[in-house]
Amino acid sequence: MSAELTFTAATEATEPGLRRLLRENPVVGEIRVSLEREPNAFHAAAVSGDDWQMMLAMRNDDVIGSGGRFELKAYVNGEPQCIGYFGELRAEGGLRARRKLLLGSYRKMHEFHNAGDVLFYLTTIVADNRPARRLLEAGLGDMPTYRPLEDLVTFTIPTRLGARRRGAPASNAATRHVGNVVALLESNGRGYQFHPAWTPATLASKERCRGLSPNDFIVCGDGDRGCLALWDQRAFKQTVIRGYAQRLARLRPLYNLAAPLVGRPRLPAPGARLENAFLSHVAVVDDDADTLVGLVARGCQLAMERGIDYVMLAFAARNPLAGIVRRSFPCHEYVSVMYAVFWQDGEQAVDALDDRIPHPEVAIL
Repeated sequence: MSAELTFTAATEATEPGLRRLLRENPVVGEIRVSLEREPNAFHAAAVSGDDWQMMLAMRNDDVIGSGGRFELKAYVNGEPQCIGYFGELRAEGGLRARRKLLLGSYRKMHEFHNAGDVLFYLTTIVADNRPARRLLEAGLGDMPTYRPLEDLVTFTIPTRLGARRRGAPASNAATRHVGNVVALLESNGRGYQFHPAWTPATLASKERCRGLSPNDFIVCGDGDRGCLALWDQRAFKQTVIRGYAQRLARLRPLYNLAAPLVGRPRLPAPGARLENAFLSHVAVVDDDADTLVGLVARGCQLAMERGIDYVMLAFAARNPLAGIVRRSFPCHEYVSVMYAVFWQDGEQAVDALDDRIPHPEVAIL
């Protein structure tokens, strides 16, 4: 098989094969989901970084593996720095069945890395996908080091239930709020690791913030106490339920009967597309619970008006904002492990990371 494998950057000609690979190879976990990229995978790729490459592993003319490498400005130890992100890692038959493919893919990604401008990368892997985690942490061949950092908790909130919560008054942003929102994202972001360094230019970019406009932002006060955005990416990124682990599949009918009685979201049937959007660009002064609840509740209200059933936002497990969402909203939690990924030239930079709470933007991961 290895003689037939080639590794190359994706082009418009091979992009349809990449979309097929993502569609047909779901992320493994208690809930299996395919993270799809219709109608063009490059639209979603451009959201994730200022510079990027999509690597394809091909056998003859068939795409059988992929990986994305992205570069973006984010805060590291309080200062803006160019960091990387690895994503869209897929292989037909799963990673364990394709070790040779995996090693060849990382050799190609290393070539991209050597021509790039970052020292290390972030990535996330579903916490209960233990086979993939063991494989990536094993350090085989030319693979980079995968160093676990901490858990990232993604919360999925049903909008109808979330809109009922009450917190600080929150409203849709107006033109006069833009300056305050940019300043708040900067001052708040510096206190975290890996928070994107949003600027007026990136926020206005039709590539980096595709589908996001000033009308999608919500603020508390004049945008100086808290903000977030309702980022609807369904036009270029879709989440489709592909199945459940055996035990969860058996319990799903009973769970769905009880869920409305206890204010929990139902588990959709396999094949259903989640009508979901992200609550992104979250910034809250002093981790104020009332402010966060007001922002998220208003985000849920706005999402309902747009036909969105679920909103998603994510925080590191030790972020106080994670506990506020858990206590205040009915939600499903999806836990991933956040990793720093690096070759030898990035080890010193990863060792130098201080203890700030990580806060990458889940909407661009």
